[in-house]
Amino acid sequence: MERTPFTVLVERLEHAFSLAVRKLAADLTKEEIGLTKPQFFILNLLSKRGKCTVSELADEMFVKPSAITTMIDRLYKSGFVLRERDEEDRRVVYIQLSEKGRHMLQHARAERRKIIERYLSQLQLEELEQFVHIIEKIVATNEKEEK
Repeated sequence: MERTPFTVLVERLEHAFSLAVRKLAADLTKEEIGLTKPQFFILNLLSKRGKCTVSELADEMFVKPSAITTMIDRLYKSGFVLRERDEEDRRVVYIQLSEKGRHMLQHARAERRKIIERYLSQLQLEELEQFVHIIEKIVATNEKEEK
């Protein structure tokens, strides 16, 4: 396969993106956020959707419901989520954020934002605007293709 300038740039992007994501993920994990990545994802999802079943959460995270149940148990024991049985079908259990969970999520979001801002502060404002524009353009192109 011929290495065109485009191909070389794509390879450089793959390498740089991989390194940046790993470094950022490591920093997000080691900082005192107070939540694991899956816990953060669950709380974030619940804050957007209101309440969900375990199956809905599992679908969103591409895991089995049994894996979510373990995470929900930990979040419940910490007081971050509430469980509520469906009135019509008692087998269905809804999970929703507790007030304590809402506060923890706000704290975790603020800490994550500080870390991300630390990374992006290396860019000049014009570079950051271009970076955001490019990411938004890629996302928009991807959304058009999915429709």
